[in-house]
Amino acid sequence: MTEDEIRSLLREMREEPIPADSLARVRLGVEKRSGKRSGWKWVVPLALAATVVAGFLLLRLAKAPVRPVESAPIEVAQVQPPPETPVRAAPHSKRVRPEQVKAVPVLIRIETPDPDVVILFVN
Repeated sequence: MTEDEIRSLLREMREEPIPADSLARVRLGVEKRSGKRSGWKWVVPLALAATVVAGFLLLRLAKAPVRPVESAPIEVAQVQPPPETPVRAAPHSKRVRPEQVKAVPVLIRIETPDPDVVILFVN
C-alpha cells in the first residue's frame, strides 16, 4: 500500500461512527488487565520495607554490648571572677545638620559580558 491509499483508507474510517459496544469491550479489557497487576503494587513496597527493618534489626543485634569505661575522678576547679574594671561611657558623636552634609555623587558601573553594553547608575 502506498501512502495515498493509507491516507484515503483512514479518511474513510474517520467518517464511520465507532460502535458503542467496542469501546465498552476495550474499557473492560483494560480494567481486567489493571486489576491483575494491582496486587504487585502492594507486594513490592512491603517487601522493601520488611528488608530494611530486618537489616536494621540484624545490625543492632550484631553490635557487642559496650562496657562502661572506668575513669579517674573529676576535679572541680574554683574559678575566680575577673576584677571589676570601671566602664567608661562611649563618647557622643557631634550632631551634623543636613545643611552641613555635602551631597556626594554616586556612580555605579556594571559591566556585562557584552563589551558594548555597560550599565551606569548616576545620582
